[in-house]
Amino acid sequence: MPPTPREIRNHCTRFLSHHRPRSMRQWFEDLAAACEPGLMPDLYGDGEAVQALEREVAGLLGKPAASFMPKGMIAQQAALRVWIDRSGRPVVAVHPKSHFAVDERDALERLHPAALTRLGDDFTPFTAADLEAAGEMFGVVTVELPLRRAGYKLPEWDALVAISDWCRGHGIPLHFDGARLWEAQHFYRRTLAEIAALADSVYVSFYKGLGGLAGCALAGSDSFIRKARVWQMRHGGFLPSSPAEIISAREGLHRHLPRMPLYVERARALAAILDKVPGWRAVPAPPQTNAFQLYLPVSAAALDAAHHAFARAERCWLFARAAPTGRPDQAMIEISIGDAADDWTDAEIAAALAAVIERIHAG
Repeated sequence: MPPTPREIRNHCTRFLSHHRPRSMRQWFEDLAAACEPGLMPDLYGDGEAVQALEREVAGLLGKPAASFMPKGMIAQQAALRVWIDRSGRPVVAVHPKSHFAVDERDALERLHPAALTRLGDDFTPFTAADLEAAGEMFGVVTVELPLRRAGYKLPEWDALVAISDWCRGHGIPLHFDGARLWEAQHFYRRTLAEIAALADSVYVSFYKGLGGLAGCALAGSDSFIRKARVWQMRHGGFLPSSPAEIISAREGLHRHLPRMPLYVERARALAAILDKVPGWRAVPAPPQTNAFQLYLPVSAAALDAAHHAFARAERCWLFARAAPTGRPDQAMIEISIGDAADDWTDAEIAAALAAVIERIHAG
C-alpha cells in the first residue's frame, strides 16, 4: 500500500505551516520543563494550574471570568445556548462560511433549539447593515475573528464596532468565535481586552496559533460563565484531568503570543512574493493575520499528488491539503506562519512551491 499523507508528513524533517511538530517524547519533555515542581493536576476542572490559566486568559481578554474547556465546539455551544435561553429567541446570526455553518455537521441545530441565519456573502465578513436588513430579532449574533474559510479575513475596526453597537442597541448579545483571536490582534493594533470588550462572550483556542496540545477557553461575565459551565458539564466538557493541555496552553501563551506580530509580518512578506508569480494569487493581499490562501493554476488532485511526491523526495511538508475551487484548473492551499517558517527563507519557500508545480507540468 502507498503511504498515507500522514505517514509522508511524519517522515518529513522540514515544515512550512504552523509550528514545528514535536514527537510524543519531546512533548512530555517540554511539558515537564515548563511545569512548576509540585504542581498537582486539576480534578474535573478544579485546581491551581487550571485556575491560573483561566485567570490569565480572563485578564488578557479583560473579562471577569473564564472557563477552560477541552474542545471549541463544547465552548461555543455552551455560550450560544446560554444566550438563547436568556433571550428566548432561538435564532443565531452566523456567516455562511463560519465554523458553525461549515465544519460542525449542523451540531448546534441538531443538539439545541437553535436555527442559523446566514448573513453576508461567502467572501467578506458581514456588516451591521446585513444585520439590519435581515429583519430578525436574533437570540445571539456571532462573529468569527478571523473568518478562516473566506481567507482569514477580518472586518475593519469601525465595521466591528458598528456590529457591536447594533447588537447593544437592540439588546442582543454578541459572541466572538475567536479561535484565532490571538492571530487577529496585530491587525487591529489594539489590546486583546479592547477587542474583546466589543463582545459579551469570547472563545479562544489554545491549539491553533498558540500550538498547544488541545483545549480552549470561554470568557465573559461571572454569571455568564456560571451558566456556561452547566452546559459544559452537559456536553461532557469536564475531563477527570487535563494537565498536559493546561501546561501546553500556558506555554503557548508565553512562547507564541509575544511572537504573533512577527508571524503576521512574515506572512505579509511571503504573500507579497508569492502573489507576484504569474498565475499565483494570495488572498487576502496583504494577509490580515499570520495565514492566507494561495490559489495555484493546477487541479487539486494533481497538486496533492505532486506535493506528496515532493515531500517523499525532499522530506519537506508544505501544506495540509489542496482544496478545489470550482475550476478544474485551479486549486487553493492555506499557508499559516508559525515558528516552522523560521527554518525557511521566503525565496526557499517560493522555490519549493514552484518545484511542486513543475512536477505537475513535467508529467
